[in-house]
Amino acid sequence: MSQLLAGTLLTGVAGALGSTIAFLFPPEEVSSTLGPRRVKVASADEMLPGEGKLMLVDEEPVWVVRRAKGFAGLSAWCTHKGCVIKWDEQSRLFRCPCHEGQFDERGNVISGLPLRPLARFRVGVVRGEVYVSRGDERSV
Repeated sequence: MSQLLAGTLLTGVAGALGSTIAFLFPPEEVSSTLGPRRVKVASADEMLPGEGKLMLVDEEPVWVVRRAKGFAGLSAWCTHKGCVIKWDEQSRLFRCPCHEGQFDERGNVISGLPLRPLARFRVGVVRGEVYVSRGDERSV
């Protein structure tokens, strides 16, 4: 009888411990309807309009920027020569440090040598958290 009680207690403790660890250390990358894999960016209320965060999605650098209405997810690779672009919060432009290309907050070419807009990524808000994934843009 005492072995049965000990086994039951041990099973309960192991289950509670596993659930606690899963709660305290949730995965940053999870599956969803946003795409095959999504990456958590931040809580939606943590990002102010004009603020950008540089993330990795499938080993590609991606900028997630909060616009006046919603978010944009754009590849951080310049379409001219593949340099990593930088987000300028003051001007709300992406700037390429290599050849002075400039893109607006939707990834459209403003000036410089790039001929194509930046590749777009899906961005969504799920339960107050901002996620980005590969695929066509979905503004929220």
